[in-house]
Amino acid sequence: MGFPAEHHRGPVIADGIAELRRTMRLTALLPLLALGLTASAQQERLTNVKVGDQAPEIVMADPEGRVLRLSELKGKVVLVDFWASWCRPCRMDNPNVRRIYHSYKDRTFTVGDGYAVFSVSLDRVGGLDAWKAAIAKDSLDWKWHVGAVTDGENGASEEYGVRFIPTNVLIDGTGKVIAVDLHGEALEAALQQLLERDPARLEAASKRRAAEARDQEKAGRKQDR
Repeated sequence: MGFPAEHHRGPVIADGIAELRRTMRLTALLPLLALGLTASAQQERLTNVKVGDQAPEIVMADPEGRVLRLSELKGKVVLVDFWASWCRPCRMDNPNVRRIYHSYKDRTFTVGDGYAVFSVSLDRVGGLDAWKAAIAKDSLDWKWHVGAVTDGENGASEEYGVRFIPTNVLIDGTGKVIAVDLHGEALEAALQQLLERDPARLEAASKRRAAEARDQEKAGRKQDR
């Protein structure tokens, strides 16, 4: 189930119950062994990206006005998650998004090192307080939150062709789209399939992270001086 995404200023009209139920059935039929939905379901929610595409760059402001870029997460497996504070299905899905994030954020994958969520809010102009309150209430405790509550120009939503929310795009460490519109168990199953299992590569990733942590600690000490 989901709500139509509104790219321009104006009211958002909820779709009919029949459409919501049909979308739920399509999602329920998604094979856990496949990294993506059927073409028809993809067309319903996302019209501009498909598996195998290079994910379009996203450059938008966070709730504090700082500009964040999707490309800053290059090297990680990233879930680009489209949602809104007013979207009930999105809010119902958020506990799963958070749980999966914490389960996989430090894991090593065959297609990336670590897992991150890049959340794109479709809250409209004037919705800053509601957006921030939803982030806090749902404990979406990662840095990567962007939206268009100041000018209403949600370039990411238009670039990706978002028609219904919640929806998402899973991309690998090179920025390639590897799945579309995965939620809950389907998302977790996809991440499980992508986990690195080669002992040598796992050890190398562990050493690399340890070195990065030491470098960050040293940088922090210099700033404190």
